[in-house]
Amino acid sequence: MTDIYTISMIITIAVFTLTTHITPGPTNIILLSSVLNFGYKRSLPFMIGNIISYPIMMIFTGFGFGLLLTQHPTMMSILKVFGMAYLCFMAWKIFKDTHTYDTKKAVEKEPFTFWQSLIYPWLNPKAWIVYSSTISVFITSSENSFIQMSIIVFFIFISMVITVYAWAFGGVILKKFMKNEKFIKRINQTMAILLVASIIPILIN
Repeated sequence: MTDIYTISMIITIAVFTLTTHITPGPTNIILLSSVLNFGYKRSLPFMIGNIISYPIMMIFTGFGFGLLLTQHPTMMSILKVFGMAYLCFMAWKIFKDTHTYDTKKAVEKEPFTFWQSLIYPWLNPKAWIVYSSTISVFITSSENSFIQMSIIVFFIFISMVITVYAWAFGGVILKKFMKNEKFIKRINQTMAILLVASIIPILIN
């Protein structure tokens, strides 16, 4: 194993992937909103979609698709437009549809779906940039690139499992303490605004 990665490098990759994914961001805000509004069980498809999507995205980045995007400004600009539009759609859905955390009252409304969780990461140009940077930093040997890529993808998968369930658990706990519907509505609106605000880094890059 030390011929592929040293122990310290493995620890670095583990810490990097976890901190990159678990910190507050669009995906985690959407997940928190889903759990608060529809409950844990109805949010499972969205959770599973995220766990699957990000490792697959890293595999495609490893094949060079991420590098292709970052090297072609026109393609990246198109991706930014679609990504920002989709993000605004998700924010509007949170802002407009999530007026109660009573899952019994939310039966007629639909939570974010498995397919939506699969789509969003691929429309996030920042994710492509981060993953392309990950490849450039942590793929250190052409001879062992396949094994090294497999290790990185594994840690991204583990990081997504931890991230998704940590944010979902936080939503379950938070929901127990939130009873006032007016306050709940303000929280929903705040999360929608934060989601739109997350577009700023995309505009800057």
